[in-house]
Amino acid sequence: MRLLPLLFLPTLAFAQAPSTIVAERLMYADWPVAVRSVSHDPDETAVLIVGHDGVVHWFDNATGEERPEPFLDLGENGLDIVDYGVMSEQGVNDLVLDPDFENNGLFYVVYNGYRPDGTGNLIDERVVCFGTNPERTFADVTVWSEVLELVQPARGHNGGQAHFGPDGHFYLSTGDGGGTGTGEPGGNSGGDDHGPIGNGQNLQTLLGKLLRIEVHGLDPYTIPSDNPFVGNPDALDEIWAYGFRNPWRWSFDRLTGDKFIADVGEVDWEEVSIERADSPGGLNFGWRIMEGPMCYDPVVDCDPDGALELPIHAYPHDNGWCSVIGGYRYRGEAIPTLYGAYIHSDACGFNDHKFWSLTEEADGSWTSAKLTIDVPGGFVPWEEVRYAFGEDNAGELYLCTRLAVYKLSYDPDDGVTGGVAETVRFTPNPAAAGGGAVALDAGEGILLERIRFTDATGRVVHDAALNSPSSPYTFYTNDLSAGTYIVEVWPVGQAAPIWGRLAVVDP
Repeated sequence: MRLLPLLFLPTLAFAQAPSTIVAERLMYADWPVAVRSVSHDPDETAVLIVGHDGVVHWFDNATGEERPEPFLDLGENGLDIVDYGVMSEQGVNDLVLDPDFENNGLFYVVYNGYRPDGTGNLIDERVVCFGTNPERTFADVTVWSEVLELVQPARGHNGGQAHFGPDGHFYLSTGDGGGTGTGEPGGNSGGDDHGPIGNGQNLQTLLGKLLRIEVHGLDPYTIPSDNPFVGNPDALDEIWAYGFRNPWRWSFDRLTGDKFIADVGEVDWEEVSIERADSPGGLNFGWRIMEGPMCYDPVVDCDPDGALELPIHAYPHDNGWCSVIGGYRYRGEAIPTLYGAYIHSDACGFNDHKFWSLTEEADGSWTSAKLTIDVPGGFVPWEEVRYAFGEDNAGELYLCTRLAVYKLSYDPDDGVTGGVAETVRFTPNPAAAGGGAVALDAGEGILLERIRFTDATGRVVHDAALNSPSSPYTFYTNDLSAGTYIVEVWPVGQAAPIWGRLAVVDP
């Protein structure tokens, strides 16, 4: 085995997200809005497909089959407590497993409708904790407790996506309650039905916010002591961030803990914002002072500098676009070229541009690019409205349309198709930063002609030709900082790379 140093390029090259991703149709469903793994097992293959109509389907990727009986049915053929069918914003909005699900069998559902005992206001939004059977394969709707009720003034702007953060706390996005103003382009809409500053800016309401609480299953929730407004008599303790109109879909970056929040606009702009993992909370994301990058109410002199968080990406209501659909930053293994890119969509549009990718540059700016998602037979024009994305335990992504659920599978231009596994191995892994030797094993005796390292942000930090060394091949980590890297190597005469994941840690 020859010992060869890594020779880094004098300038950084930046990874570009793929232009096309092929997706496979898993199943048809009525208005799916979320996809979750059925357990916390990292090798779990089955997912829960959450229907806006109240039906939560069980689908196993390993068998390619949907289980005949749903995991949960809150709809008309089940418990019949969901406000669904009046308009698209009403129904089940999300489902998330308790962090201790394997032991306590509890999960949380966000929906509009009655409590499980039939009480409460139909249009109000609720977070209800449910139990399951001992095998954790079916919901037990006789075991429940209401965690939180949001009194909704109108049938719209519900937000409604929930995640447990890296800190173990329960985060929930809430819309501002609808009832916006005249809808005049350019802002100055005459306000809305929620006072002179609107619910997004009002710290005395939970609407138009990102909330952070500590849940305790069937017992009442408590407030994390480090929430930003704890002790402030002019604000509610549950609030983590504010200034939102309708953050329908948002997500955590599973690698970094950063939050990506897509907020649906009023008349001119759709926007995606980021909150870094080290944020102490309390940030103001602008609505109704701003819509996207522009002043809104007041239409001039809104003075966003320093006081408001501006979006990393915004696009206007051209081409029929109307409602941003937030997605995820890809951290899976099946599509190496997509690694580190954030993808999102819009519920509307005239069919020529449905999806975007966002890639972070070295200076912290973001580059937007058109993304095509190809599916067998194509989407059904005008009927397959995009409503959500999902993510499983492996970081693989799913697309939910009005009619079906798709799994994003591979980049057809990369030569790495769905099903090509991580085949390159490293010893040691994790490796020590600052000069540790690492053996790369791509298969005994394979000759290598190129190697490329991509970091966790999607940046190519090393891309170099090799003078046909054989595998196993040893390199050194002198110029690698701590982090996770996708490492691709090209065998001699092979157009497509094989790849593996290397973790580098401080010694």
